[in-house]
Amino acid sequence: MELSGEEKKLQALFSELKAVNEQLTPHFGATWNRAQIAPRKIRMFNPALVAITFLLVFCVAAFAVWSRYLRTPASPQPAVARAPQGPNTTDAAKPSRASEIETPTVKAKNPIIASHKNKTSRHNAMLAAANRKLQRDAKSIASWTSPTGALLDSPSDEIFSTLPELNQSATQLKSFLPRRSN
Repeated sequence: MELSGEEKKLQALFSELKAVNEQLTPHFGATWNRAQIAPRKIRMFNPALVAITFLLVFCVAAFAVWSRYLRTPASPQPAVARAPQGPNTTDAAKPSRASEIETPTVKAKNPIIASHKNKTSRHNAMLAAANRKLQRDAKSIASWTSPTGALLDSPSDEIFSTLPELNQSATQLKSFLPRRSN
């Protein structure tokens, strides 16, 4: 079987392409020898990794100590009774305010603790508001009735809601059974 002119051209082009491909592809033996000559060096530890780990452990320990001292309970505030400022002859009918107790306003020694308390009280207020909203929602869900619930009621509900008494006669009990037999 002889090849035509075009088929011979295609065969020549493919053989040239094969030769170029073989020249560009490295030989397996050379690649294998290079891999065997240069083994990887394995370090036991990386100094940068050790430094980062040490710094991280130090930061965690410092934060733990800082947060422990931050949470120390504040000393209780003394209650001060307030005496009336002076005799007031025009307001004789009003009771005296000597029994009122006020807590004095004390400036925070540490502004960080004061801001933390403000954040905590703000957070507690937000939680209380959210709880109130949840309670309102729960009440509205609990009081919900189906808009089609009235359609499910029928005049004969009383018959089906009570059971016949067993001391009734057989003829009265038959009134609960269907009239025709299947």
